[in-house]
Amino acid sequence: MSTNSVTRPRSRRRVSTFARSIDPMIPGPKGRPLLGVLPEFRRDPFESVRGWAREYGDVFHVPLPMLNVVMVNHPELAATVLNDRDGNLGQFGRVGELVARVTGATMPIMEGDALRQRRRLLRPMFGRRHLAVIAESIVAEFTRRIERWDRFADTGEVVDLQAELMRVTLPGFLRAMYATELTETQLAHADIDIRLILRTLASGVFLSPPTIPLPIPGTENLPKSFRRLYALVDGLIEQRLADPAEHHDILGLLLASRYEDGTGLSHRDLRMELITLMGGGYETMVASMSHTLAHLALNPEPAQRLYDEIDELDGAAPTYDDLARLTWARACFDEGQRLQGHPMNPRFAWHATELAGFHIPAGTVVGVPVYTLHRDQRWWRDPDRYDPTRFTDTTTHPPRPGQTFIPFGAGPHHCLGSALAYLNAQFLLTPIFQRYRLHTPPGWTPRHASTFSITLDGGLPVHLTKVRDQVRTSRTTAAE
Repeated sequence: MSTNSVTRPRSRRRVSTFARSIDPMIPGPKGRPLLGVLPEFRRDPFESVRGWAREYGDVFHVPLPMLNVVMVNHPELAATVLNDRDGNLGQFGRVGELVARVTGATMPIMEGDALRQRRRLLRPMFGRRHLAVIAESIVAEFTRRIERWDRFADTGEVVDLQAELMRVTLPGFLRAMYATELTETQLAHADIDIRLILRTLASGVFLSPPTIPLPIPGTENLPKSFRRLYALVDGLIEQRLADPAEHHDILGLLLASRYEDGTGLSHRDLRMELITLMGGGYETMVASMSHTLAHLALNPEPAQRLYDEIDELDGAAPTYDDLARLTWARACFDEGQRLQGHPMNPRFAWHATELAGFHIPAGTVVGVPVYTLHRDQRWWRDPDRYDPTRFTDTTTHPPRPGQTFIPFGAGPHHCLGSALAYLNAQFLLTPIFQRYRLHTPPGWTPRHASTFSITLDGGLPVHLTKVRDQVRTSRTTAAE
C-alpha cells in the first residue's frame, strides 16, 4: 500500500450466517458455514491476519464462531480504539466486572474512573525514584543466576534459553516485588502456576481448546495453581504486616498507597494486583527477551554493535545510571518486540458505535493486529528484517505516526510497567553478553507460539560459548 490514509473497502462483501449484525459494507474473508475462518486463524493467527489486512484494507471483518470480530490496521484507527475513554470500548467487557466480583479488581479488568484512580495509586511503583532504588537488587539477582549458565558453556550442549530465562527473570522480578528471597520450591511453583493461568487465558485469545489439566489430586491443575498463588501472596502480605519496617519494594509501596479519600487497597484487590504484576512482569519479559536474543543470535552486525556498547562497562555490572547510555541495547529490545507482536489486541464494544464510518454493533470484538501493524510496509521498510536502527536512526528511518509501534499497548490500558520492562531488558542483555555468545543450530529460525505473551514455539535452542577476553573488573577495583 502506498498511501498513508485509511484504506477503504473496494466492494460489498457477502455476510456469513453467524455475523448478520456486522455492517455488510465491511470487507473480509467469507469463511465456511459455522466455522468461518477459524481453521486458518488457528493454523497461523499471525500471518493469516496479516494476509487479510493486505487483501481487504485497514478495516476488515474476521468471521469466527459465535464472535463478531472487526480488525483495524491503521495507526489512526488503533489510536481511536485503544485510547477510548468514554466506555464504548473496554479491554475485558462485562467479563471483567464479573471476575472483579469473584476475585478482586485489578487494572486489566477495570475501566473508566476506577481504572484511572488505580493507575494513579500504582504509578509511583514504576517511577524513576523507585526503579533507581530496586535496580541494584534486580541486576544482582539476574547476574547471579545467569552465571549458572557456565555449566552449559563450551560443552556443545544445546540448551533452551527461553526456559532458562524463566529461571532468571522470575526470581529477579519477585525480589523487586517483595525484597524477600523465595525458596527454590516457591519459585518453581510460582512459575508453574503463572504459566498455567496464562496458558488458559491464551486458549480464549486464540480460540483453541483449553489445555487445562483435570483437578486430580497430586497433579498440576488450574484450581491448585490459584490456591497456591493465593497462599504465597497472602503469606507474603501477612509476613509484611507482622514486620511493618520500611521496605523498598513493590509490596511496601502498595501497602502504603492511598486513594485521595485516604483509603488503601482491600486485601482482595491487593492480592490480585500482586498476582497480575507477577504474571505480566515475568512471562511477558521472558517472551520479549527470547525474541530479542533469537534475532541477535542470527544477526551478527547488530549483535557486534551490542557487544561493543556493553564492553564500555569494562565488565562491571550495570547500574541504573547506565541505562541512559545503553541505547543500542534498548533499540535491540524494541526491534525484538516489534517482530514479536501479537495477532490481536482486543477491545469489546460495550455499546453500538461507529468506526471509520462503519457501524459497530454492541458485543463486537474490535482488534488491533499488533503483529500486522508492526510489519506494515507503509511504516516499516523491509519489515521482516531485524534492524534496530529503526529506533536510533531517523535519517534512514523517518519518524512514523503514533501507534505504529505499540508493544505496551496504548491509552488507558497502556502498560504501567514499561519503564521496568526496559530496565529488565537492559539489565539482562548486559550480563548475558558480558559473559557469553549465543549460537543457534544451522537453519533454525524463530517461530511465534500462540501463547498469551507470544513466546517462541519450541523454545530458543542455543549452545553457549564463554567470552574469554572480557576484562571482569568492578568499578571499585578499576578506581583502586
